[in-house]
Amino acid sequence: MIKFAFGLDKKALATSTLGVGHLKPRAQPLALLLLLVFALLANSVASNPAPKVPELETLAKKIETKIEERVIPGAVIMASINGETVFEQVMGVQDIDTDKPITKKTLFRLYSMSKPITSVAIMILAEQGKLKLTDPVAKYIPEFATTEVYAQGELGNIKTVSVERHMTIRDLLTHSSGITYHFTGNTPVHQYYRKHGVKRYTPVGSSPNDGEAAKDLTELVQRIAKAPLLVQPGDTFAYSYSTTVLGYVIEQVTDKRLDAYLQEAIFTPLGMKDTGFFVEGKDLKRFMTNYQMTSNGLKAIETQKNTDYKDRNRLLDGGGALAGTARDYLRFASMLANGGSLDGVRLLQPRSVYRMLYPEVELSGQADSAGTFFGLGFAVGNNITQKSGMSPTGMYGWGGSANTNFWIDPDTRLAYVVMTQVITPPGFEKSLGVRELSTQYVAKLRQRLQASN
Repeated sequence: MIKFAFGLDKKALATSTLGVGHLKPRAQPLALLLLLVFALLANSVASNPAPKVPELETLAKKIETKIEERVIPGAVIMASINGETVFEQVMGVQDIDTDKPITKKTLFRLYSMSKPITSVAIMILAEQGKLKLTDPVAKYIPEFATTEVYAQGELGNIKTVSVERHMTIRDLLTHSSGITYHFTGNTPVHQYYRKHGVKRYTPVGSSPNDGEAAKDLTELVQRIAKAPLLVQPGDTFAYSYSTTVLGYVIEQVTDKRLDAYLQEAIFTPLGMKDTGFFVEGKDLKRFMTNYQMTSNGLKAIETQKNTDYKDRNRLLDGGGALAGTARDYLRFASMLANGGSLDGVRLLQPRSVYRMLYPEVELSGQADSAGTFFGLGFAVGNNITQKSGMSPTGMYGWGGSANTNFWIDPDTRLAYVVMTQVITPPGFEKSLGVRELSTQYVAKLRQRLQASN
């Protein structure tokens, strides 16, 4: 039976409606007694430094070697247990040319690590009864009522068939909607995406011959709905713009812009002060340069000067356009590891977190993905993913195109985040080794925590 540290097993989750407890204040507190207690607590904190985490200390040294070898410019790794930060290491520079050091406040492009945030926002709305995971997407975006599925033919002569069943919100969460990305293959459907600009502007997978990218979220979603689906909606995983569409669903349900709703529902409650779709003004000075690995080493492809993050009209893509600090993302990950709450603030009930982490569809089309599964916004780690270096056994998480990664373990309430900014195109996927090293040593940490429980 699956059981998490926040006290729910599979059977209990089917019926539980747990809430948040309340602490009763002491009656008639004595000022002198309080002063004594505060003094004792201060002395206790001073004499009890944060526990050492030898697994992550070794990991940090391995990553420092990667920095010295110029494999990556720099990185931040952080971890928490029970919502308390137990490890934080800042290494290297945020720009190679200027040698400006990375700090705790350095901002990173999250890319696909935006997806879990948008997925949590959908689950918040589901808990509030504002949508159901079984709802047809066409209920919120009528254009999807007529979307069809690719059957045969080359680009320019594509034949389609009707959907066997309508695409649902659950299909979008699991990337089993039939939608795809313009850069994940070269089928006639992928070619259609590129030719007709079914994409947002991004350095990932873009070509000079592509059609003009969509200017805003509404235009992109309309183009997606008009495009043929790669496969029938259902149980086939195809990594995609599905989470982008979820962002548009959020706008339709809440009647708010996506950035405003994420700020209200997630960022402000969790104290994620540095996460959002825009990086402007003085904040640009702490925005890490984005690099791409090439046969000649690291090449800067996006800097503070040419980034679109300072454009207030940029497309609000909940599937890949957020930026933030490692500290902010650790707070988000810690909330999930703690069953939906952090520092007394509850975003989700434990049963909703469990629902998100439950394996739904088998991954396909991802490197080393055979035999691994995806939930509602997260990949599920197992022995196969640990052996391949994708993610530790028994942990849940996802990564971003610039080699950022996070994992959580609700059993030990462990959360881990690693941030760098290097895109690895085909042929260079494992050239950095940061994810593989993280998998190895975070797995060892989890094993130690499990043994001590």
